[in-house]
Amino acid sequence: MEKKKKKKHPITRYNIYSLGLAPAILLWGLSPILDKTTVVIASIVVGIIGIKLASFFTRLHKGCGIIGWVTSWSLLLGGVLWGVLFLLKKPYIPMILLEAPCIALLFWLLQKRYIRPSFCDQCLRQRGGLRERQLLGDYSRYETYYIARLSRIGAELVSVLVWGLFLWGTDIQSRTGRYFYFYFPAALGMAIILFETARRWIILQIIDSHEKKREHQNHRDTPDQPTHTIKNTSVVRIIVIGQEKMYLIENPGNKNEPISGSGLDVPLHHHIEYCTTQKEEEQIARQIVRQELHIADPDLRCLSSITSEDEARRVGHYILFLPEAELASVDRYPGRWYTVEEITRLFHTGKLYPLFKEIYARFYTVVDTARTYHRNGQRRFAIRGYKPAFTLRHLDRLEIEFNDPVWLYVSRHNEDCLSTRIHLWVQKILRKFKPSNHCNA
Repeated sequence: MEKKKKKKHPITRYNIYSLGLAPAILLWGLSPILDKTTVVIASIVVGIIGIKLASFFTRLHKGCGIIGWVTSWSLLLGGVLWGVLFLLKKPYIPMILLEAPCIALLFWLLQKRYIRPSFCDQCLRQRGGLRERQLLGDYSRYETYYIARLSRIGAELVSVLVWGLFLWGTDIQSRTGRYFYFYFPAALGMAIILFETARRWIILQIIDSHEKKREHQNHRDTPDQPTHTIKNTSVVRIIVIGQEKMYLIENPGNKNEPISGSGLDVPLHHHIEYCTTQKEEEQIARQIVRQELHIADPDLRCLSSITSEDEARRVGHYILFLPEAELASVDRYPGRWYTVEEITRLFHTGKLYPLFKEIYARFYTVVDTARTYHRNGQRRFAIRGYKPAFTLRHLDRLEIEFNDPVWLYVSRHNEDCLSTRIHLWVQKILRKFKPSNHCNA
C-alpha cells in the first residue's frame, strides 16, 4: 500500500499564533466560578510563565511568540493593578476592564512605536526579514502582523464595550454583566483562533500549490539541469562597495517568485546547493568572487546568514570591499556605482529591489548603531542626540562583525532610550556598593 505523502507545510500549534490568547481565554471563561483572589493570583502566575515561554519557543524557532508575550504581560499587569486597587480598598471591578486595555495598548506600541521584546531582534537575525522569509517559503512574519492587528482591534472593541457597561452601572452578577465581562471576550478570542486556523490552512494550500508549479516550471525551463527545489537551495547575494559607493544593477524580478518585485539590486546573486553551515556558505561566496571577478583574496564580510524554520534552506548576504585597483572588475555587469545620497533617494522612492531594500535597511542600522554606541548601549560621543553622518568611508576598517545580533538590539536599547538609561543608572549604583577585588597602585 502506497504511503500517504507528507504535507510540506502542515498546520501545527506553533504556526497558529493566536493560540497565545489561550491563557487569557481560559481565565476569562473560568472567572465566574473562581474566587476573586484565585483569579488574581492565577493571572499573575500565568502571566509570568507565559512571558518566559513566549521568549523560549521563539528562540527555538517554534513560531512567533509575540501574541503570547503581549497576552501574558497584559495578564500580569492586570493582576498587579487589580491587587493595588484591592489594597487601596477600591470597589471590585472585573479583570477584563484592566486586561483588555493593556492588550490594546501593548499591540499599539508594537505596531506604531515599534516597541518589541528582545527576542524579536534575534528572530530577525536568524530567520530574516519579510522578503528573506518569502524567498525561503516562510510567510509567518506577515501573518504575525496581521493577527496582531486583528487582536488589537478585538481588544479595543472589548475595552470600549466593557467600560461603557461598567460606567453605565451594569452589575457583574447580572446576566448581561456575566456575559459581556466574561464570556464575550472569551468567545471573541476563540473566534480569532478559529479564523486564523482557517486562514492559515488556505494560505498553506496556496503555498504548496505555488511550489509545485514553480518546480514544474523550473524543470520545464531547464530539463537538463538538476532540479533545485525550495527545500535544498541556498542563495548567496553579494553587495559590492568601493570608493564610498555601491555597485547596483537592474533586477527585473522573477515571475516564478511570489511578490518578487523589481528594481536596483546587488550584482552577484546565485542559487547554489544547500549549505549546512555559514562557514561553508562563505567559502562558496569567496569562490564565486574569485571566479567572476578574478580577485584572488577578496575582502568579504558576512552581513547576514539566515535559515528557514525547518533549517533546510538558507539565504546569505555578504559585503565585498574593492580597492581602487580592482573597481573595474565589476564592469562586466550592466550597472553603475551609486553614492549613499542616491541610494537614500532611491530607497524612499521605491526604486530599489525589495529584498535589497530590506537588507540595506539592516546594513544601515548596524553601521549607524556601531558608529554611535558601544556594545553596552553607551554613547561613543558625550553629545546627547548626536549621530555621525552615515557614509561608506573607511567602512572596511570598522572593527565589528556585521552579523552580530547585538547591534540590532543596541539600535533599540541604548543610552538615548529612557528604559536603558534607567537600567544603566541602576547598574551604576549597584557597582558602587559592590566590593571590588582590584588593587590599584
